[in-house]
Amino acid sequence: AANLTRVGEKANYSYLVRWIHNPRQRTRPYCPYEKKDIGPEDYAKKGLPYVFDETHSRCPNDGHELQIQNMTVMPILRLSEDDARDIATYLISQKKKDPASYADASFMDDPKLKEQGRTWVRHFGCAGCHEISGFEDEGRIGTELTAEGSKPIERLDFALLTHPAEVGGGEPIKDQDNLARLPEGPAKGPWYDHKGFFEHKLAEPNIYDQGKVKAETEKLRMPNAHLTKEQVQALTTFLLGSQETSLPESYQYKPQDWRHDIQEGWWVVKKYNCMGCHQFLPGQPSTLMQIPRYQDPDWKEQLPPQLLTEGARVDPEWLLRFLHNPALSETDTNRNGVRPYLKVRMPTFNFSASELRKLVRFFQAAQQQPMPYIRQQLAELTPKETEMARSLFSSAAAPCLKCHATGDVAHDQHATAPNFLMAKDRLKPGWTERWIIDPQSISPGTSMPSGLFHKLGEQWVFSGPTPPSFQGYEQDHTKLLVRYIFALTPEEQRRVSGMMKSAPAAKTSSTKPARPAGATAGAGR
Repeated sequence: AANLTRVGEKANYSYLVRWIHNPRQRTRPYCPYEKKDIGPEDYAKKGLPYVFDETHSRCPNDGHELQIQNMTVMPILRLSEDDARDIATYLISQKKKDPASYADASFMDDPKLKEQGRTWVRHFGCAGCHEISGFEDEGRIGTELTAEGSKPIERLDFALLTHPAEVGGGEPIKDQDNLARLPEGPAKGPWYDHKGFFEHKLAEPNIYDQGKVKAETEKLRMPNAHLTKEQVQALTTFLLGSQETSLPESYQYKPQDWRHDIQEGWWVVKKYNCMGCHQFLPGQPSTLMQIPRYQDPDWKEQLPPQLLTEGARVDPEWLLRFLHNPALSETDTNRNGVRPYLKVRMPTFNFSASELRKLVRFFQAAQQQPMPYIRQQLAELTPKETEMARSLFSSAAAPCLKCHATGDVAHDQHATAPNFLMAKDRLKPGWTERWIIDPQSISPGTSMPSGLFHKLGEQWVFSGPTPPSFQGYEQDHTKLLVRYIFALTPEEQRRVSGMMKSAPAAKTSSTKPARPAGATAGAGR
C-alpha cells in the first residue's frame, strides 16, 4: 500500500474522507465499452435518474455493464463518517514541508503543456499501471517476460557492454548504490549469460545505455525500483525459470486435489495481505504483532485470532458468510461480528464469489478437512445431563462466562473471548472438544487454560469439583460440555450468568481431584 507519511502534501480533505469511508465508491460509473465515465447528462438524455448501484448497473447510452465500484484491494473498514473525518484530519497533517516553501509552479497553468504531458505519459507507459482518462487503449511498453529465460542469448541486448561481459575483469556499474545490489558483488569474471544480463538490468535498469548517444525518447525507460540485493537475486531466479518447456503436462506441477485449493487460496491471502493481521503459519509474525503497542502484555489478547487451525475450527458455511460480511449484521456494521472487544477491526474486503469459495476451500484443505463438509449431529441433552453440564459451565474452577462475551454491554467491556451463542453455527464439535482439553497446544500463549480436564482411564473428566450426579457417569465430560455449549440458548446463558453473579465463592473439596499445575481460572478464546 502507499506510503502515507506525506499524504497531506498530496491529497485533499474531502477526497480522503470519501476514500477512507468507502474506497470502492465511485463518483461516476465507468463504461468499458465507451471507455469513459458516465455522468448525469448521459442519464438525463434518456430521462433516467442518476442512480448507479448493483441493481442499476447498465449504461444508459448502450446498455453495457458499468463498472460501479473502484477496483481496489483496500477494504471497507466500516467506519462511521465521524471516524473517517477524524482519520482524514490526521492524515492531512502528515507533511514534511510547508506548502509555502514549494518552488513556484505557476507554469502548470500553461495550456500548452497539456499535450506535452500526454506525450510523456504515453512514452513512459503510465497507463500500464494507472487508470487514466483518454489512455484506456494504450498497451504496455515493457518486454513480454513470460518466457524470457528461453530467449537466445543473442537476443539479449548487452549493447556496448557485450565485450566487457564476455571477457569480465571489470565492473560496468559505476554507481556504488547500484553496484551494491548485485547479489555477488562486482563481477570478476565473464557475465555474458542470462543471469548476468538480468542481474545488471535489475540493479541499474539503464546500464545498457552506457556509452551511447541517444535522444531523450530513445533511452531505456525501465525505472530504477532500488531493489535490494535479495530482491535482485529473487527476480533473477524467477526470470531464469520463466522458460518455454518441452516437458509434457504430466511432468508439470498442476495438482487437481486439495493441493490445488491451497495454491489458489494462497493467491487470495497474499493479494489482500491477510498475513498483515493474522498468523497462518507457525512462527510467522504478522505486521500487527510487531507494532509497539502489541508488545504490552495487556494487549496480547487484542491481537486478531491465529488462523493455523481455521479449517478444522469453523463450519465452512459460516466462514463463507463471515468473510462476506464480517460485521455479521446488515444494520449494525460498525463493529466486529465475532470479537467485538478487539480494538482492531476485521474489514470488509468485497471478495468476489470466486475468491470467497477459494478461501473457504483453502482453509479446509490446509487442515485436511473433507469437502463437502457434513455437519455433525449431536445427541440432545437429557434434563439430568443439562444440569450436569450447567454445573461444569458455571463452575468456580472454570467460570466460562467470566471472559466470554455475553451481549451484556457492561460485561463485554472486559470480555476477551467470543460469545458462546455463536458456537453452534460457527464451530466444529470435534475441534471444540480438542480445544477445551488442551488449548495451549493449539494456540500457545492463549489465556484459555489447559488442564481443565484430565484423562481417567479412557474417560476425560473435569479436574475441578463436580456434584454427586456425576457419580456413575461414564461418558466424557468434555463431550457433555460441548453438547451443552452447542445447545446453549440466550435464556440459558442469562440464567447461568445470574447464577454466577449471585453464588458465593466456591470451596474446592480436598477429596476432589486437584487442578493440574499451570491451570488458571480464566477461560479464553
